[in-house]
Amino acid sequence: MDFLEWLEANGGVCTMQSARDRMSKDALDSMQGSMLWTPLRGWVARVGVQNDVTRSLQAGGVASCVTAFRSLGLWTPHGPQLLHVRVRRRTHSARVALSAVTDGRVLHRMHDRIDEVRPRHGVDSALDALAVASGCVAPDELLAAADSALAKELVNRDQLRELALALPRRRRSGLDWATGLAGSGTESTFAAMLRRAHVRFVQQPELMRERFVDFLIGRCLVVEIDSQLWHATPEQQAADRARDAELTRRGYVVLRFTYEQVLFQPDYVMETVLSVVRRGAHLRQPWG
Repeated sequence: MDFLEWLEANGGVCTMQSARDRMSKDALDSMQGSMLWTPLRGWVARVGVQNDVTRSLQAGGVASCVTAFRSLGLWTPHGPQLLHVRVRRRTHSARVALSAVTDGRVLHRMHDRIDEVRPRHGVDSALDALAVASGCVAPDELLAAADSALAKELVNRDQLRELALALPRRRRSGLDWATGLAGSGTESTFAAMLRRAHVRFVQQPELMRERFVDFLIGRCLVVEIDSQLWHATPEQQAADRARDAELTRRGYVVLRFTYEQVLFQPDYVMETVLSVVRRGAHLRQPWG
């Protein structure tokens, strides 16, 4: 694989040092302008590559926090797609000063207890992005991103524990609760809601052969969370209804909530769940 193929396979951006590890300085210089350009001193990108990573470099740092989540395929919070850029702790250049007052950008610096790492391709690792995000997003949003990073095996539980210990207590809760069991950010959010209400639950139990449910509360209360991705088509919805019917036939109580309800009507969702729990209906023994 030649240098340009390697560069394109890795997002089209890399540090100059990484480029020099693969090509001579003279060869790189000969490509400048025609095949390569410089979004920030010390970095090169393929001509034509204009994305969140190059925009972060042009802002004086690297893609981090929510922008890194998007680049890595992790869950991202609902809302406007701002550019989240991590700049070096002791950088105070005119470029960074301008970026700090530019609409649509959020500038971050890594917490003093966490080592600064220069990512080779301009995007913070999942662990570093979570460290930065712990000071930016809400705990439930951090939890959802951490859960998706665990599910994609971009971090492990030991790394999250070490990161949580290095951060101030007020920034830890989203990391402490991450399990990697949630199938979506909405499930992570709902799990956090249950924990805050002190409701015990099991995630992803196998109640029927090779068929898992999102949450089991007590012995028989099943809660399913319909994400936008996995429950949108008529076929998926028909399968959901058939499974609900079979669970009900076996003696389970089934509640199903949408993405919108969990995110925008959390009081309604929790009151519905708690109404079942308060009257002890979740403790009934199913017979299936």
